[in-house]
Formats: sequence, structure tokens, C-alpha cells
Amino acid sequence: MLTVILTLSAALLALGADVSVPISSHWNGGFQGSACFNIMEEMHSWTVVLTFDQPISSLDVYTADIKETLDGGKVFVLQNKEWNKDEHVGDKLCLDFQGHGSGDINPTVTGSIHAGDSTGAPITAGPGQTLAPTTPRPTVPGQTHAPTTVRPTVVFSSDGNKAPLKINSDWGDRFDGEFDFTPSQNVIGWVVNITFSKPVNKMDIIAGDEYSHSADGLNWILINKGDHAFAHAGSSLQVKFFGNYAGGKPAPTGEATLVNMGVDHWSISPAATTDTSKYNYNDVLYKSILFYETQRSGKLPANKRIPYRGDSALGDKGDAGEDLTGGWYDAGDHVKFNFPMAYSTAILAWGYLMYADAYKAAGQDTYLLDSIKWPLDYLLKCHTKPDELYVQVGDGGADHSYWGPPELMTMARPAYKITASKPGTDVAMETAAAFAIGSLVFKNSDPTYSATLLTHAKQLWELGEKHRGIYSDSVQAAAAYYRSYNITDELAWGSIWLYQATNENKYLALAEKYFDPAPAWGMSWDDKTIVNQVMLYKITKDEKYKTAVEDSFKFWFPGGGIPYTPKGLAYRLQWGSLRYSSNMAMAALVAADAGLNADQYRHWAMCQIHYALGDTGFSYLIGFGDKYPHSPHHRASSCPNLPAPCGPFIMSSKEPNVHILYGALVGGPGQSDDYTDDRSNYVNNEVACDYNAGFQTAVAALKSLWLRTEHPEQKGTAQCPFSTGSGNTGSVVGKK
Repeated sequence: MLTVILTLSAALLALGADVSVPISSHWNGGFQGSACFNIMEEMHSWTVVLTFDQPISSLDVYTADIKETLDGGKVFVLQNKEWNKDEHVGDKLCLDFQGHGSGDINPTVTGSIHAGDSTGAPITAGPGQTLAPTTPRPTVPGQTHAPTTVRPTVVFSSDGNKAPLKINSDWGDRFDGEFDFTPSQNVIGWVVNITFSKPVNKMDIIAGDEYSHSADGLNWILINKGDHAFAHAGSSLQVKFFGNYAGGKPAPTGEATLVNMGVDHWSISPAATTDTSKYNYNDVLYKSILFYETQRSGKLPANKRIPYRGDSALGDKGDAGEDLTGGWYDAGDHVKFNFPMAYSTAILAWGYLMYADAYKAAGQDTYLLDSIKWPLDYLLKCHTKPDELYVQVGDGGADHSYWGPPELMTMARPAYKITASKPGTDVAMETAAAFAIGSLVFKNSDPTYSATLLTHAKQLWELGEKHRGIYSDSVQAAAAYYRSYNITDELAWGSIWLYQATNENKYLALAEKYFDPAPAWGMSWDDKTIVNQVMLYKITKDEKYKTAVEDSFKFWFPGGGIPYTPKGLAYRLQWGSLRYSSNMAMAALVAADAGLNADQYRHWAMCQIHYALGDTGFSYLIGFGDKYPHSPHHRASSCPNLPAPCGPFIMSSKEPNVHILYGALVGGPGQSDDYTDDRSNYVNNEVACDYNAGFQTAVAALKSLWLRTEHPEQKGTAQCPFSTGSGNTGSVVGKK
């Protein structure tokens, strides 16, 4: 008999090339891993064989059915679910699993995949079954659909939550049953894995839905209904149902295991540092870059670092079917707004140009370059013709009515563009700036890519300069979310960076033409006044630009036109208060490096950034420090692991987000330093790509100062909150 099993196992394994399957964690009694396969042929059904170097007692896989167990528990044969049977060349299929055994086991695992069932034959419908068609659902130009690739199912330990079947009534072919669990942790979404002693052919579940069941009716997997997702630790979680069975009394016995899908055991350790600065800037840079990886849309790379994120929005297309996949989701939603995306990319890339020493010393230079290349690649796709640029993918209204992970979106995702006849000078120039800065970043490491970016930058500059107009007037879909109010600052900003990349005077001439000497209201995706002032001074050393910079910071420093919170935050606006203070801190640090009032500007900037990092006793950067937000307004991180459902019931609950949104800077406090960690409060508790951009660059600047021994802490000017005469700063610049 053993010979027969081994022969069958060998035959199965011979059907596909083996891959090594990593075990991500293990504990006493179990382990978890993920088997990933690159799809090399079209598949309309598939079989995966997992081979372990030692027997295991059981295996849980929620995205495939276990068809056979061979060789005493060393070999498991898995087949596709109906919904994931179609895999295409270039796809990557990942199956997350959890194994169980005795002791703390850490097995070596190999896997193979092939099309069809275990004999190589296509999987076909059985008697009375109809398989779903494989024809893709149709799309029309500009109305693309979300992908069919499903968010990865992450399987965790059941925490010992087992319960026997309780029979309340038995009618001979139908019974009233329930499982009563007492979870040891708060539950946010659940899966129940049931084993019956005799076949059950139907279940009517009160608090849940069937996820799948075995062909013999002995094993059933249930998931919660949306309004039954929660249970508190120590309380009773009852799963009641009616079941049908054949063969007469007695009803089956059974046992069930409860798996809490609202637990994420993934965590990261702080980045190492040898600095003695108050805050670990290495860790801030590390985690902020992770946040941008969490925001990624499209086909994720094999080396992705965010376990709960999977491929999404793979159907994003332009009017003529152009590939618009990739880029970043804007904030806690799933629209790709290109204006703030291009701005964020430009600021991050600029930060690397200025402070590459900081990223290299922190061990984050490779990750930063990979981080900015992701949106640059997407923005290149969006520039489909010299005079055509897609500037948004997704409809804000439809998107904001959906609370769920991006991997499961089903709404249409229209794409919107600017052209010569529907102008958008602001977004064209912003994207040109991102491309021009990117061309400088990659000039030595990837000259071909650098040249491509610069070509596109020049074309977009021409489009924005020749065809003037505010993009949100041309693209009404953007107006309710990212309305632009001016184009002159972007005309100067884009021109500055084309000049930096080409040294052609026509670009500098236009930048100086649109220079605005007025004190900067603030700095954001829609207002580049201060950085234009700083850059023009840095390039020309003209006194008028110096005066403009100093007037802006006179306006922003204590005693000027900006109110301050009691604990020292420069408070420009309620919505995203930390965004404005962090952005102006970044501008102050760049101005200081250009030779303007270095001690005062650096001291003030440090105090603004340190406020965000924890000077008030609370860190507004998620996952940094001991106290930080746990309930940001962010869909993907709030949702339980699949297959548990997500929805408005998750958004409105008071439970913390299931996943720690590492590195995200929340909007920030109110004017009295007040803050409530509430997911429904998007004004103070949403996160966004543009919130992190200036903040991350400011942190890189502070790290660079530390490396140069010019940090305020090293120079004895580290007292915060910043005020006139604090430390050794003397009076505030420009203040009488």
C-alpha cells in the first residue's frame, strides 16, 4: 500500500516543477506559509500538490479544496475553487495555508502546480452541476472593472476555540444545531471550520453563510454575515443553523473550530540606528516607505512586503483600452487622483536628490528608489500622447460608497484625461515636475529610464504651457475632491524642474515670470509658492527671492499670521493640520540648506516634525512609538482577513483597524491639541499619500543634518515648542 501511495505522489509531483514554499511563522501546534506559483500557461482549472518533509495532522486552505491526503500526511493535493479556476499567463497564484501537528514544527515544503485535475484532465462539471463561463465580463471604453484577482486569504491560529455540536432538535432528516464558542480575543470577522460524523447536504445558517463544503458533506466552512462580525473576548459567540442529512436518526455529531479573522500577527521591529537623536529617523523613513507600498494599486511584485495586500484594479484602462494599472491609491479610498500623486512623487524624489545620504545611512535608499518608481511608471502609462494625459482613474462617488479592500472592488472605474481642448495646466506641470526630478534621480543608475522621463516631462511642459486651463474645470469628476484654484504656481514649479534637468534658459524665464512674492499661505499639492521661492533663490541667489522666503516664514513663525496650538503646532487648517506644518517644515529645512537663517529655520522645523513624532506624548505616525492611532480612516487596513466580509459595519465600529497601517501620518489634531482616534473622522484621522510626502522628506533632512553634525540637538538649540528666544535662536527672523 505504501508503494502505491508513493508512486501516486511521484506521478503528481512530476506534473509540475517544484518550488520551495516558505513558512512565515510557526508555533507550538502549528505553522503558516504561502505557496506562490508563476502561471506559465493558460489554466481553466488547476491542481496544486504540497509536499512536507514530515507528516502533519491537518491543513487549512481557504482558497482551494483539499482533494487527497497521501503518504501519511506528507502530501496534500489541492484543487481550485470555482471562483479562482481561471489563471492566465503572467499571473501569480498564491495559496496561504495553516498546518497543524504536534510540537513546534517548522517543516520544509515544496509545491507544484499544473492545469487540470490530478490526472491532468480538465476539471469538468459533475452530475447536476453547471460551471461558470470563462468568458471575461465585457467592458466599454472608460468604464473598466475591478480585477478578479482576490485579496490574499491570511490564515491564523484558531487560538484553541473549538466547540462540540449541540443538537437542539432532530427530525430524522433535518436537525437544529449550534456551536457555542468563547473567544479569548475580540473577534472582528470569523471563519468556522466544521467536521461532521456523517454527511450534511444542506445548511441554513442564521449568523453566517456557507463559504465552501467538501463533496462528501463531512466538512463545511462558514463565514460570518456582515452584521454578525463582532464578539468580545470572554463572551459567547453562537453559530446556530439548521442542517439536512440522510439515513435517518440520529443526527450527526460534530466539532467546529473558530478562526478569528480580525487578528493580524504580522508585525515589524523598529529599524536599527546608531544615532542618539531623540527620535529614530531610520525607523520613520522605513515605515513611511512601507505606507506607500500599502497604497499600491495594480499587479504587486513578488517581493511585496505588506502581507494583507494583493493585486487590485487590474482592469484599469483608458478610453482606447490603454493600460492604466499601477500607481497609488490616494488615501483611505481607492481612487487614483494623479494631481496629488504626481506632487507626492515629486516631493519624495526631490528629497532623495537632496538627502540621499540620509536614505543610504538608514538603509532605505533602494526602497526609496523602488517607491518612487512605482508611481512614475504609472504616470508614464497615463501620458498616452504628447497632448493627452489621464489624470484620474475611479469615480469618487462610487468609490466612497464602498467600504472594503481594493482587491474586491466591483464598481466601474472610469478614467479621465486632459487634452489640448480640455486643458489642465496645473496637473500637466505637476506631472512634468515629477518626471523631471525623476530623470535626475535615475540619471546615473538608469540612463535610459531617465531619458524617457525627461522626454515626457518636456512634452507635458509644452502641453501645460501652450494650452492653459485649470484641470478640475476640464475634469469635473475631480472637482469635488481635488479642485485646483490656480495654475501659476505649477507653471513656475514645472519650469523650475525642467530648467534643473536641462539647463535651458527658456524654462527659468517662465519660472521667474510666474514667481509669486507674497507670503505663502501654506504648502500642499495645490500650492507650491514657498518651494518656488526657495528654489529660485537657490538657483539665482537673487535678493528678491530671499526676501520672499523670509516673509513667508515671518508669516508662519510665532507672532506672525498662523495660529499655534498650546503645545506648539503651527495650525494652518483643521483638515490635515499636520500636512501643512510638515510641508512648511520641509521647506524651511531646504531653505536653511540654501543658506537662509539656518539655525532658526532648522530649529522651528525640527519642533514641527517632533510634534508629529511624539513630543506631546502621542505619535501621529502609525506604528511609531508606544502610543499612536489604531483606527485610521483607511479601508484596506480596517477590513478583516478574507474570506470574512467587510463593509460599513466595519467602518462604523469602535474596534481598531485589523492591520497596523505602518508609517501613515494621520491628518492630525485640532487647534487645542485635541484628537480622537475614530475611523469615521476623516478630517483628523484619514491618511493620504500627500500627507506623508513632505513629512518624509523633512525627516530625511533632519537625518542628513545629524550625519553632518548640524542637527539642532547637536548644536544646543533643541528646545520645543519653538518660540522667540528659545534655546540659542535669538528672535524669530523678521519679527520686530
